[in-house]
Amino acid sequence: LYVGGAPNHMERGITVRPNFQGCLENVLYISPSTNAILDILQNLQRQLPFYGLEQGRVGSGALCEDDSLNMHSYTFKRFDSYLEVFRKPGATSIDVSFQMRTFEPNGILFYTNLSEPRYFMVGINDVPDQDFLRLFLDEGQLACTVQLNGNKRTVRHRRDNLHDGQWHEISLLLTQYRFNITVDYEPEFSNTRNNLSTTDRFTFSTNGDQVNRETTMNGFVGCLRQVIMSGIQILPRDITNNITAIRANDNRPRTGTIINHGVLLDACEMFDRCTPNPCRHGGICHQTWTRFYCDCSKTGYSGAVCHVSDMPLSCLDYKLNRMKIDEIIPERITIIDIDGSGPLAPFPVLCRYGAKTEILNVTEIGHYHELESYVSSGYQLPNSLYSQTINYHVPLLQLFNLIDRSYVCRQYIEYTCFNSRLLNYPNSPYGWWVGRTNQTMDYWGGSEIGTGKCSCGLDMTCANPNLFCNCDSQFTTELKDAGYLTRKEYLPVLRVEFGDTGPVGSSQYGRYQVGRLYCEGDLLYDNTITFRKADAIITVPPFEAKVAGDIRFQFKTGFDSATFGSAIIVQNIGYDDGDLIEIRLQAPREIAFRYSVGRGTNIITIRAPYDFNDNDWHTVHIEINRQEARLTVDDLSAANPEDQTTFRHIHLTSNLTIGASVTNRNGFVGCIRAFQVNGQLMDLKSQALRGMYGISPDCIGKCQSNPCLNGGRCNERWSTYDCDCTFTPFRGPICSTEIGTRLEANTMIKYTFPTQGVTATEEETIRVLFTTYKKQGILMQLKSDRIDEKGMIDYFTLEMNNNGGVRVKFNYGFDTFEYNVPYDLTNGQNHEIIVTRRNQGKLIIVSVDNYEPYIDVFPQTQQIDMQFDSPRVMYIGRNETTPPEEGFTGCISRLQFNRIFPLKYAFLEERDPNITWSGGDIREWPCGTEPVKYPPEPLEIPPDRGFSILALPRPIYKQYVYARNLGLIIGSMGFLLLLILVGLAVCYQKSSKSGHYKTKEDKGADQAVDADTAILKGDSRHPDLTEPKEWIL
Repeated sequence: LYVGGAPNHMERGITVRPNFQGCLENVLYISPSTNAILDILQNLQRQLPFYGLEQGRVGSGALCEDDSLNMHSYTFKRFDSYLEVFRKPGATSIDVSFQMRTFEPNGILFYTNLSEPRYFMVGINDVPDQDFLRLFLDEGQLACTVQLNGNKRTVRHRRDNLHDGQWHEISLLLTQYRFNITVDYEPEFSNTRNNLSTTDRFTFSTNGDQVNRETTMNGFVGCLRQVIMSGIQILPRDITNNITAIRANDNRPRTGTIINHGVLLDACEMFDRCTPNPCRHGGICHQTWTRFYCDCSKTGYSGAVCHVSDMPLSCLDYKLNRMKIDEIIPERITIIDIDGSGPLAPFPVLCRYGAKTEILNVTEIGHYHELESYVSSGYQLPNSLYSQTINYHVPLLQLFNLIDRSYVCRQYIEYTCFNSRLLNYPNSPYGWWVGRTNQTMDYWGGSEIGTGKCSCGLDMTCANPNLFCNCDSQFTTELKDAGYLTRKEYLPVLRVEFGDTGPVGSSQYGRYQVGRLYCEGDLLYDNTITFRKADAIITVPPFEAKVAGDIRFQFKTGFDSATFGSAIIVQNIGYDDGDLIEIRLQAPREIAFRYSVGRGTNIITIRAPYDFNDNDWHTVHIEINRQEARLTVDDLSAANPEDQTTFRHIHLTSNLTIGASVTNRNGFVGCIRAFQVNGQLMDLKSQALRGMYGISPDCIGKCQSNPCLNGGRCNERWSTYDCDCTFTPFRGPICSTEIGTRLEANTMIKYTFPTQGVTATEEETIRVLFTTYKKQGILMQLKSDRIDEKGMIDYFTLEMNNNGGVRVKFNYGFDTFEYNVPYDLTNGQNHEIIVTRRNQGKLIIVSVDNYEPYIDVFPQTQQIDMQFDSPRVMYIGRNETTPPEEGFTGCISRLQFNRIFPLKYAFLEERDPNITWSGGDIREWPCGTEPVKYPPEPLEIPPDRGFSILALPRPIYKQYVYARNLGLIIGSMGFLLLLILVGLAVCYQKSSKSGHYKTKEDKGADQAVDADTAILKGDSRHPDLTEPKEWIL
């Protein structure tokens, strides 16, 4: 055991060359075997056996007060801190040495003037100048500039990176004939001829109040120790802060005076921010006096502390979040980082992408043994066994994580044999493979675990039908057993072993091949849950960020912030220190990250040019580290810098709460997937599968069941939904309420198309629901306002014919088309007729109720003008030339021409001015149909939120009070019991005699056919019970 140094610095574990120089006290050693405490210095002073001293002194505690052993450190904490030393002027040499330690690459170490100021004219101004010497750091390299008689010369030392925070020996010697600077005992010198004469003032660090324009750089920030000038060490006791008390008669400081300007004495107060290294994933830490920064180049990570991976999480992650919508990539080698910011390093895989819209997504991992390998003779169990370990291109830990995160994985394995057995089921096998569970797997590719078979054994196609592998047949011809292994919990194949190729020189042999590993999908994006209730939460362990921490997830919502306010997606708080992290959807286009680490609450907000509640997936990523806090949403990012001087680790004590606040308020509704904390996937789906209030597995919204009827568009709100009935002829919560009206024969409704509306159509959807008993009237008629060269106008008519059917008739400029529905529809029931034109007007379909639709196709060679030019007016009931008594009589609803719904416009709160009517007023009428209503959803009761009933304290009575009250209680209970027994006895007596009575039937009633007749024929004293009769006049 050596104290203070070692005799040989080449031993393992010794990384420094010099021995310790200084003073030690109270050196104690605790024996690991006996737990005895040995005072080494005291035993050495007693000269006990086995103790020896080389080059040093041992004595009392006063020995450590010797200044010759104390290096006396000085801390220059600011750029304007300096020591000012006054010595006798006129010296012809400068000899300075010290030890230096700093993180700043630039700064003045030592400065002195070599002449009094001189002035010369620049324009109309007097500019000062004087000779000087300046020793300084320039980008971590030591340099010295000397200016004498206006001639300036700079010498640089070859050593660099002197701002590495370590102690470095610095010395400067300038004489009339020699110029020498030394760093860590490595000199840099030159011969010179100087007419040198010093002034009386020297400064360590900045040049103070000097006027030379060449010395405007910042002063030194760091530590100096063992400062020696001309062989004399500067000691703290010689340094003063009182400038006025040391003035001589000429008002200048006395020779030998040392003045302190903001320097901390007898201490090196440097804070090493790079120990331990705050840079993650191999980042290189650099620092200055006030802060550190990380060099993340060549690490594959970025961010302030190299915490965020630049690589996609998987092939699927790249396809979902980085591929362009129109991009097609058949295959590409991609570097992926399976755990993001976690400890696992990125690795290359072959990704098969295809088009972004394709489901195809395959990850392929190779190994170094993909070619077919030969198993020669000479491997025969139990004496010898052929074994080959499969080494993959990817580290096994990363590979196992990739397999676990994939939907399915498969790997091809093949064995070709010549009289060489394989599985040999049901006897002991001669060949097998070993997976990641390190188990001997006695089944082969294409088969299933536990069967002991090859693929041919499952479908009974082996060469020997009585065996379960082709190779077990021991035929003297080549046979093969091959197939894919698909149980991913045992993959990949890590080793193959074979032991039936006979003795050396026999004709038996085998060949095997292990294929590449193929995996599909990424369960990260399958780990999805749905929040249906705004007060539902799911919790995981608290968030930790000792050096750096991050949370990453994707969300989808149609949350209506105007109705519900803001929504908290994630919250975690510290009950002890008030620390907090919170991610909140503030507004449709605004997400905020609130956090507190003991210095008040800070907020980072991202405002996007698009909506976040658009029911599309958005990625959120937050990070907290010693440099900054950052929020990233999709491709938008914002950060707050952290004060490194007051930074502390965040301390959160509550569980990390997802879906609402920790008090179940201001909740989020929607879907969350791929929730990762520090690169680790939080399995939220498994919690949801166990059944939780307001939470469902997968992303299933209210619109999944298509609740909106009649073509209404469902707007997903996740906790609820609303139906947009704008482009339907219905209204109501689920678009099921009919909008109709009752028409008399003289009623005419007219709708005039806006001039900027429909100009021409080749395809239409025309729809009407009606009820009538009369075979007359127009259901709908559309007319154009253009007259063609024949003097005709385009029109379309739906009207009742004389047979009770509906006539469909139109002319679009070439010929008239007419079709009559062959059914009598004037039976007072609701009937719906839908006329559609498709395929540029060449296909006409007429549908009536559930009857077989009528279809007519115009031949392609027939030159027909199928364009309905400029429809301008729609008539309902009758038109302006129809006699008032021949209009439609009945009820009409579901009136639709493409996306125009005239009856809907008629009954708006502010009626459309383009619709008018005559022949009496019209009112909204449902035409005998009731709107569909869904039964109420089952009520979900939230769980107990942790409220507890407080137990009241039990009263304490004195002994005599307790005895008196006990007698009263016993007497009262006895009296009450007696009353109960008496009551039971009375009830029993009454019930035992009930039901025993005598009857006296009326004479003469025994021949009656019913009870009423019997009473009439019996005793006339009975009341008349004849059933009263009702007469309608």
